[in-house]
Amino acid sequence: MVSRCVRGAARSRLPWSAGRAPATHPLALVLALALELAAGCAPHVTQLPGPDAALAPERYRAGLAARTAHTAADLALVMWAEAPPGHKLPGAEGRLLLAAPDAFRLRVASLFGTALDLGARGESLIATVPSKRQAVSLDAVRDTLGIANPGSLAFRTLAAAWRPPAAAWQGAVARGAVLELSWCEGADTLALAIDRDGKPTRATFTRATGGGGVRVDYQGWDGSSGVSWPARFTIIDLDRSFKMACKVSRVRFVASPDSLRLRVPIPPGFEPLTVADLRRTLERVGAP
Repeated sequence: MVSRCVRGAARSRLPWSAGRAPATHPLALVLALALELAAGCAPHVTQLPGPDAALAPERYRAGLAARTAHTAADLALVMWAEAPPGHKLPGAEGRLLLAAPDAFRLRVASLFGTALDLGARGESLIATVPSKRQAVSLDAVRDTLGIANPGSLAFRTLAAAWRPPAAAWQGAVARGAVLELSWCEGADTLALAIDRDGKPTRATFTRATGGGGVRVDYQGWDGSSGVSWPARFTIIDLDRSFKMACKVSRVRFVASPDSLRLRVPIPPGFEPLTVADLRRTLERVGAP
């Protein structure tokens, strides 16, 4: 029997969702895509040519093991936001620190220093806007960010570190040149599409309540670091209120995560920043 949450994933065409709260954007965050499949047209189900259908899961697991063998990564990236989609804002450079399994820190640069300093670990999220001397510290459960454990979700998104259970592989379906699978995480649904080389091409996390979510398209990969890593990807709200494209220009692996570098300090005298203010700041990443 197909579970209720899996049926929901099919309706959303494999997007990945984190809700509509600020933590929804772990990249500008945080943190889609190419165009969705043509509306109303069910994709033709075929088999991956040759042995690729059988090899894709094995290749995916090998790539996942390589990406997650390192406990921390230091990334340089450029981001372009659209809020709403179609309303493009100037690009912004950022420095991103990732630490397995559930921590990240993103610092977005401006002409005068740091425009936004955003970090999460597990259920907590802290952000500061130095130019406005504002800061916010939130708990994903107590402050109802709309998503549990934003730190873990951000890490999995940015490192393409999705771990489908065995049952998801058993129910995978080949559509054209990709293998599609979905599974439940609690009451929510996560869906993944991988190509014949075992690289993710799309991930979608859809919330059980409210139908919100986020979809990520992985559009390019780079292996210059010795590990195949997402080099170009796009994140978008399923309600199409926010879209961010990212290009990673450098990946450097760190032997062990530095807790001090991951921590976002709140200087004395900073005024409280509301959730709505934080969302507007995220949506204007790169704007003057």
